[in-house]
Amino acid sequence: MVQVVQCARDPEVETALRCSRCETPICPKCLVQTPVGARCRDCAKILRNPIYTLNTPQLIRGVLAAVIGGAIMGAIWYFVLLPFTYGFLSIFVGAGLAWVFTKLMNFATGLKRGPTVVALASAGILIAWGIQLAFLPLRIALYGLIAAGIGIYLAYQNLRGV
Repeated sequence: MVQVVQCARDPEVETALRCSRCETPICPKCLVQTPVGARCRDCAKILRNPIYTLNTPQLIRGVLAAVIGGAIMGAIWYFVLLPFTYGFLSIFVGAGLAWVFTKLMNFATGLKRGPTVVALASAGILIAWGIQLAFLPLRIALYGLIAAGIGIYLAYQNLRGV
């Protein structure tokens, strides 16, 4: 027979539901549906996958890799790869940027994945493009935006982690 009791969090609400782990009475408003059944909020604390969780040193290393790598890649792009930024060859410049920043983020964050790592790699690629923007006329630097877009897309595909 089902026993009706007061919810542990909302004493004014009667319920017959219980947490599937600790058996605490919970009302429909307080329950959290998990893959193994209804649980109270204390038992349902779902931790993020560790591959997506950056600790502070990893985040700092990622930011430094994005800024320093962006500046270095921007200089290399400006002095060496600028002739390849136009037309069809910009695909290869974008692929190279994605490869470099994927490797940089893997090294700096310890193979972490997710939106934060993608944002750091994208920021690094935009910093590299910003070097072009600082030294070239806008009409020429805009060609590099195609390569940067390709690089950001490919870095996203590599680092998103799904």
